[in-house]
Amino acid sequence: MVKERIQIYWFVLLMMVGSSCMSTVKITSVVEKDPEGDFLLKWEVNPDQEGQIDIFSSLTDSSLNSFTPVTSRKITDQVMRLNPTGSGLREYFILRAGGVYSGVVANRTIDMDQIKNFRDIGGYFTTDNRQMKWGEIYRSGNLSNATLYDQEKIRRLNIRTVIDFRSERTARRYPILLHPSIRKISLPLMPMDAQKLDEQLEDEHFDRSDAIRYVQEEYVNILENHKKQFGEMFDILINDSNYPILLSGSLGKDGVGLATYLILYAIGVPQSTLEEDYMLSNQFIDPKVVEIDARNLSEPLQEAVTAMLTVNLAYLNYAIDHIKLKYGSVDNYLEKELRVTSGKRNLLRKYLLYQF
Repeated sequence: MVKERIQIYWFVLLMMVGSSCMSTVKITSVVEKDPEGDFLLKWEVNPDQEGQIDIFSSLTDSSLNSFTPVTSRKITDQVMRLNPTGSGLREYFILRAGGVYSGVVANRTIDMDQIKNFRDIGGYFTTDNRQMKWGEIYRSGNLSNATLYDQEKIRRLNIRTVIDFRSERTARRYPILLHPSIRKISLPLMPMDAQKLDEQLEDEHFDRSDAIRYVQEEYVNILENHKKQFGEMFDILINDSNYPILLSGSLGKDGVGLATYLILYAIGVPQSTLEEDYMLSNQFIDPKVVEIDARNLSEPLQEAVTAMLTVNLAYLNYAIDHIKLKYGSVDNYLEKELRVTSGKRNLLRKYLLYQF
């Protein structure tokens, strides 16, 4: 057992620093929770090959020494179900095939009763092949509908700080209840909320194209008119006593999406991964069940509602292109407008990336 742990440490250490001596074999894997509460572990090994894949697990990712062997499967199986060995809330896995180890893998989605779009933004790799820690920053939609079950789950995730990006008007109308141990910080970004959407839909000629242009301009407005709030967010992030942190908004897709983009960008996550995380909101938000009755609207208006209640790379890219055109680069925007200096970025990497 001790020998296995030592081997895991050194192989994963080599993987994390991107050693050029390593094999070209690459393991990609994800973990999901199924309706029965079991973990569904899926993997791909490239290039394709025969052989065994070894699976290690731990209830904590604080040390590689905590990972112990669980089982082995054929590489070609590509999926297996695992019963939780702890509370079932979080479990961490490492896979090994052909002498190569994966990164630390955990379930990104946290199932809630009434909170939409609740997920972990950890686990992503940076351009220099470092991995972001799991369980440090979460993102979600509106918390005001949280059941006691949801509130207890947030507490069990050890979340210390909630940053609420909802507008002051929405926050007053829909207050959120949290465990007394959790600090709530309001940084209103004035993103699109239900009232703004209703105002747009009063125009019967408003269609999908109008909606796309509207959301694009709103993204630019958020970035231009809320630099103070984003700067304060980064000040919160460079204080390690605030972690774990939950970023929350009305649907957790617009203001939260831009905030998440800036955080991940600041620690060096590549553009393709930033887009992937942004687009995940479409998997967790169903426009049909959002609190807007579009059944009596014309077809063009229904399409407009759908466009405004989903995410689209056209929205994100429009906002980022605006930053590049006006400020030269996202790096310049971070440093000159949000006060995210190289020193702050180094602190972010220290707190958010594994130090294996």
